[in-house]
Amino acid sequence: MTSASDRPDDGIGERLRELDAPDASPTDDRMDRMFADMKAECDKSDQTVTGFLRSRSTMARRLIVFTVFAALAVIGWFVFPLVGDEARTAPWTASLVTFCILLVLAMFMVTRPVHLPALPSWLSMCLACVAIGATVLAAFWPHPAAQAATQDHTGGAMAGACMGVGLLLGVPVYALLRLVDRGNAMGSLVAAAAAGLAGNFVLKAHCSVPGTSHELLGHASVALVFVVGLGLVHRVTQKPS
Repeated sequence: MTSASDRPDDGIGERLRELDAPDASPTDDRMDRMFADMKAECDKSDQTVTGFLRSRSTMARRLIVFTVFAALAVIGWFVFPLVGDEARTAPWTASLVTFCILLVLAMFMVTRPVHLPALPSWLSMCLACVAIGATVLAAFWPHPAAQAATQDHTGGAMAGACMGVGLLLGVPVYALLRLVDRGNAMGSLVAAAAAGLAGNFVLKAHCSVPGTSHELLGHASVALVFVVGLGLVHRVTQKPS
């Protein structure tokens, strides 16, 4: 009868442990160094504004963006003069409400949690097209006759000024959404659409110059420049070398 000590696998486990023992310590050391390096990089990133914002929870990032948007809207609404009473029509109100809804939708898309499936690209492109379309449609709402008769002659001269103001107002919105973006594939496009909407919201609320041509050149062009211009810049900068 063959004894237990004569089995072919007798002592194999012990010999394997002896062979693995010398490699265990270096492997553990390498893992510890990798973990320490990764932690150091994360700590360094969290010290920057971008790292701090992106490391916040989804709810915190959305609250930050919403608070900034609300603060800017309230300050602009009360500090700068609104359009005259005759211009505050139902279409004017509908335009402002539409811009706000699209802005909030863009915020939710940019701050979408990364553990959820990525949104399809067509959805982001659709939002950008709807944003441009909303600003163009707002330009075709009829203006009150009294307002058009008194100020229509200034529309062409003021278009460039409104466009410049709208672009400046949209830059902080674009920057904020890019800072809280954790890497959405189409986040740049959505942020550009939001910037164009924000600029148009302020212009629509405060610009008293009537005329479809003025609003197309001075207001709707802001959304177009943001979406098309920043879209091209993003495509060029992200092109693989």
